[in-house]
Amino acid sequence: MVLVKKKLGIAILLILIIVYGVSISGKKGSTENAIITAEKSEKFKTTEIETAIARVKKEFKGFTNCEMTKLYYNEEKSNVEINHYLTENRENKSVKNADKKDFIVLYSDFEVGEENDQNSGFIPGSNHKAWMWLLKKDKFWKKWEVVTSRV
Repeated sequence: MVLVKKKLGIAILLILIIVYGVSISGKKGSTENAIITAEKSEKFKTTEIETAIARVKKEFKGFTNCEMTKLYYNEEKSNVEINHYLTENRENKSVKNADKKDFIVLYSDFEVGEENDQNSGFIPGSNHKAWMWLLKKDKFWKKWEVVTSRV
């Protein structure tokens, strides 16, 4: 009987912790209504661009109370950013021998909700255009990972 009460107490405590966690976590970043465009690429197959887009959409869920309005790939702009990144980080071991083909840059536009979490770093009600997402393809798994994201 004591063991049952103890297990019940632990279960209730876990439920309360989960409910509290969900209540303070805020609304996750939304990509449902985003307009997605990817121009033809000489560098990547369509499936590679699509998986990079999926990775950015997954990462964007961490942008509390934000809504992505546009997500796009522009090969010319992407190549310029990649060259800049590789030049600026040439001393970094993971970049030193990197192939430009292992990188892609996507851009997004998004809006920040009026009641945004102050800890997110975004001004409530603000709009962000051409937010850059630099991704690198993992050599072993061949999956895209976000290296950095910024304006």
